Amino acid sequence: MSKVLLAVSDRWVPDVRVDALGDFVQRLGGSLLAVHVAYGSEASGAGVQPGEKVLEQIAKQLRAKNCKIDTLFLFSDDVAAALLKTAEEHRATMIVLGLSAKGVLTRLIEGNLAQEVIRGSKLPVLLLPPDWMTAL
Repeated sequence: MSKVLLAVSDRWVPDVRVDALGDFVQRLGGSLLAVHVAYGSEASGAGVQPGEKVLEQIAKQLRAKNCKIDTLFLFSDDVAAALLKTAEEHRATMIVLGLSAKGVLTRLIEGNLAQEVIRGSKLPVLLLPPDWMTAL
């Protein structure tokens, strides 16, 4: 059975892209593990974190379409390492990442999560460009 790990940012708003991923996972006959990794310093302890809200929205949207989905909210100072470790622990068969529209300079300063995941992964990694649904 396939298990797809979906890395979720706190800015991702569930929409038709989520439905397309749900359909993809269902065609594989698998399940989805939506994961948000917040930086360790973001742990305020007060209230619901933005990433948690996005995870809830995605899970609600996909469960309404009978997609098997679990969510996981983590804190870590190394997002790529946390995603890779989670994929291994949960026996994921694929990792899905959405790319941001960051420029080259921003990626140099902040780092490039997608590049780190690809370099460290033993699994296939599916990268979704920021505007991938506009071509449909």
